[in-house]
Amino acid sequence: MAWRTIPAFAGLALASALALLAAAPAFADEDRLMDAGDAVPGHPGMTYEDLVRLAVPDLALSPDDHRVEGHLAAPPRHLGGPDYQDDDPADLAVELGAVEDKRILVGGKKRIALLADLGGHEGRVEGTALLILLDDEGPTPKLIDMADVAIDKDTVFAEQAVLPLAAGDVALVTWSEHDDADLTLGGYMLISPIGDHLAMVARIALTSENLCSWHGLESVHFATAPDPGSPYRRVLATAKAVFTGTGEDGCNDEKHPKGTHVFHASWRWSPASRRYETARSTLGGLDALNQKFFGG
Repeated sequence: MAWRTIPAFAGLALASALALLAAAPAFADEDRLMDAGDAVPGHPGMTYEDLVRLAVPDLALSPDDHRVEGHLAAPPRHLGGPDYQDDDPADLAVELGAVEDKRILVGGKKRIALLADLGGHEGRVEGTALLILLDDEGPTPKLIDMADVAIDKDTVFAEQAVLPLAAGDVALVTWSEHDDADLTLGGYMLISPIGDHLAMVARIALTSENLCSWHGLESVHFATAPDPGSPYRRVLATAKAVFTGTGEDGCNDEKHPKGTHVFHASWRWSPASRRYETARSTLGGLDALNQKFFGG
């Protein structure tokens, strides 16, 4: 398998991540995380374990450790491409953690977008986060498409999880991260489910660091705007990197220039390729800044 190289930092603790990223991307609101046994709204008698079982057929409660475990029939495709694709048969065993549920429209039809945490794997930072698209038009949801969207250790729907593209279509946004006390590495994935096919539009990598002498916090705001002549709206992203000094004395930290750096990108629907493509972007400057200041 071809995984990108990331320092093997200690596991993410939710509270510390939230504290570190006070002005940057927030991790999941625990109130929206569902457990395997929670009831599915709109589908009496069904639990989230039942829904995820549509993608992992042998998912069941283990009598040995009382965890919900199963096996993927085959390595799921990864929306991030070959750099993230995991074809190791040892990683087909999964353990169901928290589940998130977004009710959306695709082509004007009701869909359920489930994001299921299927656990981590030894030897790599990225976990398995299966995005499952389900048909919700009938009495029983049906599997339409699924893909792995984990680009770091822990993955959730972003705060701006659903972006309007048209009267009956939306884009989805996920957020992945891991941290090591003062340093948090993460990234957004912008996803199109148009045509009932999950496809990555873009990936935006962010880094934030909280040291004695300075703080560097990065964030992204998404929006959509009309695109005359197109059936779908443009998707816009504004990324900010804010460096501030703390005024603390006696620090040995390397000092960085204070100030705010702003980067922009937009994507528009291409009728020829039938997918979203980059219209303009200065996000390469964000990558260069991260390489200079954070070494990644």
